[in-house]
Amino acid sequence: MSAGTIQISGETLSIVEVENIKDNLRKHLISLLSLRNCKLDADGFRKLMRAVCKTKSLLQLNLNIGVVDSDDRAILLANALNINRSIQSLYLHGTPLGDTRFSLMYRALSLHPSLVDLDVGDCMLGDNGIRMLCYLLAPDGAKSGLKELVLSANTRVTNNGWAFFFCSLAASSCLRSLNLDYNPAISDSGAKMLAVVVAGTRSLKKIDLEACNLTEDSAKVWLEMLQSFPTPLRALNITENKISTTTMREINECLTHDSSSDDG
Repeated sequence: MSAGTIQISGETLSIVEVENIKDNLRKHLISLLSLRNCKLDADGFRKLMRAVCKTKSLLQLNLNIGVVDSDDRAILLANALNINRSIQSLYLHGTPLGDTRFSLMYRALSLHPSLVDLDVGDCMLGDNGIRMLCYLLAPDGAKSGLKELVLSANTRVTNNGWAFFFCSLAASSCLRSLNLDYNPAISDSGAKMLAVVVAGTRSLKKIDLEACNLTEDSAKVWLEMLQSFPTPLRALNITENKISTTTMREINECLTHDSSSDDG
């Protein structure tokens, strides 16, 4: 029997619901567990994390919006990830991790053999957190490295932090999708660095730079890069920046042309 999904949003989980999820995890009957913006007591969370340790079917775990809201819960999740071997996608968007709480989870994330998709958008990460995250990017032995990464709205990261991250991308990343939207500290200088990275990458296909404090200056660099170098990039979101519609259209035409060439 194929594993199923449990998706619950914005509810307070009852003891019965927690027990049902726990039992189904232990029986390897859940492939996707989403508890977005859900409330559950400390004992309930502990039971679920113990079940996550044992399950072999769980591929996607969504704890977006404040479910992991304490150091104790971050440690419990880290302990579960240390034992679990099946999870490929982990979503923690809108979780108040900060650098300190992220550090409690960093080792477990870096050692997990199957994790390829991570969402830590709007998690209050700063420069230290982004540096730790850089070490999750590269393939390492049997680990393939991250393929999809969401870092939206981590506004505590400075321009220097983003510069370090982009250097890490250039050195060892196999990312296919990267969401950086609503990070104004990236600005033109960071966007130009990223354009250089993309010119040399063989993997990045989708980048989101919406509302990142970009101007025509960095957009022209992207346009020239796309016109001059073949890249696998097929989607670039630069809306909500100070970029002319003409330049945005020309960039989109480059991407569309490259995509059409692939189809042909």
